[in-house]
Amino acid sequence: MKRSISWIDETTGGQTVFVEDKDKLISSVSTDTRSLQQGALYVPLVGDRFNGHQFLSQAMEAGAVVALWSELEPIPEGCSIPLIVVPDTLTALQQMAKKYREELAIPIVGITGSNGKTTTKDLVAAVLGQAFRVHKTVGNLNNHIGVPLTLLSIPEETEIAIVEMGMNHTGEISLLSQLATPQVAIVTNIGESHIAHFGSREGIADAKLEIVEGLSPNGTLIYDGDEPLLAEKVRQIPQTQIRIGWGEMNDEMPMDVEVLGTEGFTFQSRQTHHRYRLPLLGRHNMVNACYAIAVGRFFQMSEAQIAQGFLHVGLTGMRLEMLTAKNGMPIINDCYNASPTSMKAAIRLLQEIEPTKEKWALLGDIRELGEEWEESYHRELGAYVIEKGIHKLFTVGDRGKWIAEGAKEVRHDLSCEIIHFSSVEEASKHIDKIGHPQALILVKASRAMKLDQAIRSLVEGA
Repeated sequence: MKRSISWIDETTGGQTVFVEDKDKLISSVSTDTRSLQQGALYVPLVGDRFNGHQFLSQAMEAGAVVALWSELEPIPEGCSIPLIVVPDTLTALQQMAKKYREELAIPIVGITGSNGKTTTKDLVAAVLGQAFRVHKTVGNLNNHIGVPLTLLSIPEETEIAIVEMGMNHTGEISLLSQLATPQVAIVTNIGESHIAHFGSREGIADAKLEIVEGLSPNGTLIYDGDEPLLAEKVRQIPQTQIRIGWGEMNDEMPMDVEVLGTEGFTFQSRQTHHRYRLPLLGRHNMVNACYAIAVGRFFQMSEAQIAQGFLHVGLTGMRLEMLTAKNGMPIINDCYNASPTSMKAAIRLLQEIEPTKEKWALLGDIRELGEEWEESYHRELGAYVIEKGIHKLFTVGDRGKWIAEGAKEVRHDLSCEIIHFSSVEEASKHIDKIGHPQALILVKASRAMKLDQAIRSLVEGA
């Protein structure tokens, strides 16, 4: 982006101090001095445990040419860059994002859902990239701070942007959607993530459907047609709707599936009978691919262009990523995050592929389920491991212990070895010692469990 200090001033309603040239341009926006680039606007945010105003000098050293400044903070003396004083720096960041998005006047695809947001984002970007200059959310910048930063990072030559939207409280998706004003909105599914904040899956469904509050009046909502909660609620939504899933009631679904082991799948489109190859693990990713197919068609792409996009998909890391341990054991690295739904999908994948190998799983805590549900969800997951015939189950974490206990409760013989470890380090040492090329291990838990450390230990010996 190229915007002047006067543009920031007018957009935020701020008062500028220490300014000599209001026509001076910024080239980017940053809230983090560690990644801030030369020519940036620095936005110091304030949280319960941090205050970005304390890092102004680091921002200037890194190359910031102007900074927002809260009116609640004392003005620093002798500041060498202009400061734009505003009532609230986060609100100002969001105001700038909304204004910049309006000035871009390009279509945006907004994506939310309990699981699959990031993979769907990557698939949509890969498809649209065959015909358009696209920009997508980087990493996991999908909240009330990340979405404004994503919008402000869109290059002006972009033709379509893909914006991921996450949330942990009511009203957040509404805000993000009204900032982005998408032409296409996708709700991938309704799971149990953050159920502690919403009280029920119905509460989660209501929160996810807030995405339509910013959806263009002539836009399209694409959603999980297998989810009864959504089917009931979308009846009140006037925009065009496309249902995606496995059930016969859906507008698009994967058909005539061929499993290619660790190479992914091929499947046929219900609508056009075109055959697609998807080089991703997990049957659920065929549904995510169908979301991307629907988006491609919305933008008048050919089936051949869409199919080519799937062959060039680049996934954000630690999501069903195939690696090899130094002892030759293949690893499914899915440790970026976890929910009961995504855990079961990963275990089902583990069962289905590489039928000649032993199937092992290293699983840990699923966070943010709430005290009322977390034990039952973890125990149910342990039972599911046994149901799917997994040969060895290793668990870590206080909640992970419930997974092990749930598995032991339904294990009828000793065919599945179940071990709970007191630390990730202890688990990785044991797996490194006994692992071999004829075993395939799934590694998955919530991000806070840091199972990527186990992955690193197994692969690199670190």
